[in-house]
Amino acid sequence: KERREVMRRKIFTLFVMVAFLLVSASLALAQEKEVEDITKEVLKGPGAVAIETRTDILMSFGGLVRIIPTSETNWDFGFAKKTGIDDFKIHPNEAGYVKNGYIRSEDRLYFNAIPKNRAWSFYAALEFDRALDTYTVDERGGKTDDHSDFGLERLHATMALPGTGLRLHAGWDVWGLDFGEAASIVYGDDNPGFWLTGKYGNVDFSLGYFKLGENNFQIKFDTASEVYKNADRDLYAGYLNYKFENAGKLRFFYAYDKIRNVPIPSIGGNPETDSHHVGAYYVGNYGNFETMVEAVYQFGTADAKKTPLGKEYDIKAYALSADFAYDLKDTFGFSFKPHLGVVFTTGDDDPNDDELNGYNGVENAERFSARWGGENTIIGDTNLILGTALYGYIPEFHGNGTPIMTGGLQNFAGAGNGRGDNPGLTMVSFGITAKPKKFLIYRTNVNYFIWNEDFYVKNLISGIPTKIDSGNAGTEWDNEITLALSRQSFIKGQFSFFFPGDGVKDVTRALLTEADDTAMRLAMEFIWNF
Repeated sequence: KERREVMRRKIFTLFVMVAFLLVSASLALAQEKEVEDITKEVLKGPGAVAIETRTDILMSFGGLVRIIPTSETNWDFGFAKKTGIDDFKIHPNEAGYVKNGYIRSEDRLYFNAIPKNRAWSFYAALEFDRALDTYTVDERGGKTDDHSDFGLERLHATMALPGTGLRLHAGWDVWGLDFGEAASIVYGDDNPGFWLTGKYGNVDFSLGYFKLGENNFQIKFDTASEVYKNADRDLYAGYLNYKFENAGKLRFFYAYDKIRNVPIPSIGGNPETDSHHVGAYYVGNYGNFETMVEAVYQFGTADAKKTPLGKEYDIKAYALSADFAYDLKDTFGFSFKPHLGVVFTTGDDDPNDDELNGYNGVENAERFSARWGGENTIIGDTNLILGTALYGYIPEFHGNGTPIMTGGLQNFAGAGNGRGDNPGLTMVSFGITAKPKKFLIYRTNVNYFIWNEDFYVKNLISGIPTKIDSGNAGTEWDNEITLALSRQSFIKGQFSFFFPGDGVKDVTRALLTEADDTAMRLAMEFIWNF
């Protein structure tokens, strides 16, 4: 425990030193120019309709409507048809718990304000996101009259710190370490917190603190406060970018994920987990050629001495990723961009040692990578047969016997996600994005998945675990066509298929009986965005 405390102090000291150096470097920054058009302001959120005011405060508003009729077939690869158990067809996503066919509606109202001198800024988004029926819309998102889903989805307020060139941000908006342009294997979400940003020449940076889980405000008078006062989940993270002249960007990042609020499923007890991620990625364009490479090392400890496991575990894992694309527009006369990418994450190969080698990001969010992601995926929309939580491709619900959470989506915390003993993943991705017209885009991806290590699955009736061999989990083929009817209105057609491999057959056989039907998702999106 002393060793862990010393490590925490060193990390915190390093974090403070880096922050001090960045603040010092920012003192030379020039004063920002005045805002002339809020709709072109980088500090604001979405919302393209400017509002005329009689003061120096500029304002804008906007809105989003997404109506998404969806049909899902064999989400559980046909397991329910053979067993009558449809639990594996049900899966939670942003709209709630869904299965089979439903109409999702994601609707937002955007509000922005900023003075001409950029001294501060304000952005908020109200959101309704549910599967639709009469009761849902009548009760504004809930199924009962005491619940509403229309609320504050995003809040982002900033203030310039005079004389420093720094800006303080507070609220909950999308902030990430490798979100979007890279592999999305470390962190990207809208968790509440505070963060600083600054820029000096070709260097820009951000340092943040985010509250992923809070327990203190839930303490009752009859609760032993000493037991629960630190039962939170806190994230300390930061990144530094260096932009090369006409040659891309290099980012270094670090995250400290302090987990104190997640019990061990089926075993009990809350381990004290300190998970660290350190890594870097590079993205660059060279003419028609695009490249992305990323590497991250996860390390730390999970102290489970006060749980039935009775010992401390070392976290040792890593992930590698790369993607290469080439635009053949000179050949086709329009943008026709094939890409080839790969993701590798380590898995845990020994249930009896004191190491957790199954890689987890602070959140596994591969679905948000521009390289191989998309909301139309099957694997990234929670699939318990595949062992995936919402947004991720890593089989984080599967493991070989030590189900301690070392990362993963906080919304699922305690349900068994983010296992440090997961088998790891190898994904090979090939896809094409074609834009034959300004108003027409076709995007297709074929993602091939391999589970890197053996793991165990318990039978639903006997509870006896069966070993699942490493190997081919299956292949997903995702397709999306986007038709722009105007600058503010779009229609998307989506069709995705997951062809199960031997891994899926083995998992379903271990659960009760083998199933290997092709999973399918068909959807349309009708979008208004202004």
